[in-house]
Amino acid sequence: MVEAELARFIDRWTMEYVRFYPHPVERLWRAITDPAELAQWFIPPTKWELKVGGAYRMHDDGFAGVVLAVEPPTRLRLGNAAADGGYIEYQLSEAPGGARMRFVNHFAPGGPYRELGDLGGDLPAGLSTPWRPGFVGGYHAFWDDLADFLDGAPQNARLPTTEMSRVVEEWAAQTDVFGYGLTQAQLDRIVRGLRGKERWNELNKIYRAHIKATFPYGAAAAEGDPS
Repeated sequence: MVEAELARFIDRWTMEYVRFYPHPVERLWRAITDPAELAQWFIPPTKWELKVGGAYRMHDDGFAGVVLAVEPPTRLRLGNAAADGGYIEYQLSEAPGGARMRFVNHFAPGGPYRELGDLGGDLPAGLSTPWRPGFVGGYHAFWDDLADFLDGAPQNARLPTTEMSRVVEEWAAQTDVFGYGLTQAQLDRIVRGLRGKERWNELNKIYRAHIKATFPYGAAAAEGDPS
């Protein structure tokens, strides 16, 4: 199931994910455009002007730019802060029993890129490419979080049990002995959060191999709008 949901490289600078959600298109549209809902499964926006030419900013980092297209309830394109032709785009459509989401991430040709020091900060396809496992797998995890959110399930609660998650659960069950003073709600959130981080690292490993195996090495850089 995981393999079937992996991202696909359209070309050296463009990647897509395709997901199905058993919910109406309008419900999916609200989840990706309502800032209050975005904050629950994605990254909390600190600026969100949902109109062409409007500004957006996720949290307080460099994930920012200008809204390039808004076509409710089927298309949203966000340009990056550099305004160099890079963008992300949601394309929604009706599908039997729910809605299909196609998410496209396009970088303007450029580089070199640098590797980061975190668990997924390497560049398996080389320094001339932007695709870090932690970045690519992070989006994959967001789509799983979106499924949880739409279904009303706590984030990461439906992930399969692992040896690490059992260890964390054992720790949480005994925190009263050590006087940490955490509420049950806080403990539940810590357990789910650590399981989510473990899942992210699992995806790092999957995508590290996937990028090496499927990246279009030597292909001509994309020009214009590949969608």
